[in-house]
Amino acid sequence: METIERQARIEALTEDILTDKQLSAEYDRKFHENTSALTEIQKQMRTIKPTSRLATTAVNMGDFFVQVPTAKAHRMVKSAQDELESAIKDVQQRLEKKVDLLEQLKSSR
Repeated sequence: METIERQARIEALTEDILTDKQLSAEYDRKFHENTSALTEIQKQMRTIKPTSRLATTAVNMGDFFVQVPTAKAHRMVKSAQDELESAIKDVQQRLEKKVDLLEQLKSSR
């Protein structure tokens, strides 16, 4: 009976690890998208005068786009980037702990 319980724990832990890996991949994709967006916004900030009416950027807010001042768009994307970095670190730490636990469970046969 103990073997069945251990195997069930191993399977549940494996599912959690796969879910976290998918989440990590999604965060990584968003992180790279934000990096590209920050690069483009910085290029725009260097080429357009802040007082110009062209000094706005379209920002995706879910189902629609909103025109905001370029500097504000930069702050928004940078803030999202910082949150993603924190989330990526959290997921990586969770993954490390779960993988270690999985290895312990598998080696305790």
